[in-house]
Amino acid sequence: MIDIKIFSDFACPFCYIGFSIANRLKEENSNINIQWIPYELDPNLSTRGSDLSQYIPKEQIDMSYRRIQRLGKEYGLIYNNKTKKFNTNGLHKAALFARDEGKYYEFASEAFKTIFEYGKNVGELAIINEIGSNVGLNIVEMNRSIDNGIFDREMEKAKDLSIEYKIESVPTFIVNEDRHVTTLKNYERFKRDLIG
Repeated sequence: MIDIKIFSDFACPFCYIGFSIANRLKEENSNINIQWIPYELDPNLSTRGSDLSQYIPKEQIDMSYRRIQRLGKEYGLIYNNKTKKFNTNGLHKAALFARDEGKYYEFASEAFKTIFEYGKNVGELAIINEIGSNVGLNIVEMNRSIDNGIFDREMEKAKDLSIEYKIESVPTFIVNEDRHVTTLKNYERFKRDLIG
């Protein structure tokens, strides 16, 4: 069995590609165990979100997205939103609820689409509820679990793990506890980096 921990944030366009890679790996290989570790790129961001173009020149954003779109094309990913960034704390907690309900991959796929294809603010509870509802989660139960702090300790533990594993960028894949793989490339080459 190959164990892979993946540190990832829904707000990261490269993590959308990392998620797509992991999803394909999981479908192709029954001997891979994947554990998703929540990582917040900007935990202090307001739930209103912000716009990258206020801090980063448009040319730099466009240059980054040329690579992102080239890599994402292999998985049919659509990036309409290239500048809006959102607080993902509540979204990560909802994703943990979805995981416990056996619907993590459906939820994560919908969450990434909501951010990058539709450009909706996932910092808003109504949008998180919409994502949960779209994948068949019990929204009342999901919100009760989040409000009762069921996932707070796990979020704290994820922060501690990111320090322990010296995470400097996401997505980061940790293979069998000893190998960091971070540089994204096409699927077959990335798979070789991960599992040989």
